[in-house]
Amino acid sequence: MRFKSLWLSGTAASALLLVVAANATPLFQVTVWSASTPDSSIGSANQQALPSNQVISASNEIATFTLTGLPNWVVGSQSSNTLGNFIGTAGISNLTFYNGGSVNSVLSTSGFASVSIFDLQFNPHHWATGTVTHDDGVSLYDNGGSSSADQIMNSAYPTTAITTSFSTVGTSGPYNLWYLEANGAPSVLQVSATNVPEPGTIALLAAGLLGLGFAIGLRRRV
Repeated sequence: MRFKSLWLSGTAASALLLVVAANATPLFQVTVWSASTPDSSIGSANQQALPSNQVISASNEIATFTLTGLPNWVVGSQSSNTLGNFIGTAGISNLTFYNGGSVNSVLSTSGFASVSIFDLQFNPHHWATGTVTHDDGVSLYDNGGSSSADQIMNSAYPTTAITTSFSTVGTSGPYNLWYLEANGAPSVLQVSATNVPEPGTIALLAAGLLGLGFAIGLRRRV
């Protein structure tokens, strides 16, 4: 009986740990590209937060880093509109620069003359609903894709600060959140999300709780 009780306790604890892990702090792998875009306008393809944006190339890549936690990035004035001021230091690690990029790299300039585009890759292993407040464009893609079939959210064109809702319920991940800063400050990317338990997670939690209850009952009888 003691063996059975220990086994049930271990199984239940493992199930509960898996549930906790599924709700851990989000982790993003971020890549940033930046380029001059002369003779562009609000409707130009290079001003859209999409994986098809031609600014995305090895020669335009300026930085990569890891973000722990949700983006809460805001710059209000053009004089402060640099990569370092935008992303700050909270939750940032493994910051690496390329092609002359630095914390002083300007994100964008007025007249759509230069832009920066961010790819925030993440795989939270659970569904979520939430909102993205953004200035300028954002889009969200499932399964690392770039086709319309993979698109979860599309507000890709430059805009003043607006809030767009999203839901990953029923999708598989991993995900790519694309953000583009164009036409000068302000620059805004703020994400708010609430986890939505998947059926398998709910079943796992229920099994864990039942297992713990049964194990406790067995121990009391031993």
